[in-house]
Amino acid sequence: MSIDRSKAIERSVDSVAQIYAIVIGLALTVSVQTLVVGTNGAVDLSCARLLTGTPAFVAFLFTLVPFWHGMNRHLDRSYLEKGGHVAHGALLFDCAVFFIEASFLLIAGWSLRAGLVSFYCIGLVLLIDTIWGSISHQIHFRGQKSHVVRWAIINIVAGCTAFLIVIVKFPIEDKPPVLMVVAIVRSIVDYWLGWSFYFPHSAARVAS
Repeated sequence: MSIDRSKAIERSVDSVAQIYAIVIGLALTVSVQTLVVGTNGAVDLSCARLLTGTPAFVAFLFTLVPFWHGMNRHLDRSYLEKGGHVAHGALLFDCAVFFIEASFLLIAGWSLRAGLVSFYCIGLVLLIDTIWGSISHQIHFRGQKSHVVRWAIINIVAGCTAFLIVIVKFPIEDKPPVLMVVAIVRSIVDYWLGWSFYFPHSAARVAS
């Protein structure tokens, strides 16, 4: 029994999404454990412990959600919704990049209490995503407006802002809350500018 080409592409896209979801789920689990589980293995909900890891956790969460959401929408837009030819190897390229990004998010979740390490990992995710976005645009949307270009611009602005915060000389213990705000604003801007991309059915109902 054979299946048509569109169904085969759909199954391949679904496989990539599942792999990414597994790593993202693991990253979220590890981050929660890092936040609330003490060195003795018991749950520690003391204010001192929660406050130490909260800025990195919030920044991690505000990065993870739109990246997971955006990856799924990118796969839909690039392989299922867009008609026409799909470049050979494009899905494998996307899969590899998404897996690398998810791996850095996993490290970020694991290192919430390691100073600025989580923020460095998030910065690497933004950098990788920016490079991937410029390449992906040429593969899928050359000569058109695309969500990946918007992501790249937002990531560049957020990444440069975070870099300045890291290198500017002020107490290192004050930097996590400021970097957390950058991560929150980045995601708010992302959803604000890309609302119709993230929620196409909602946008269609509003238009009607």
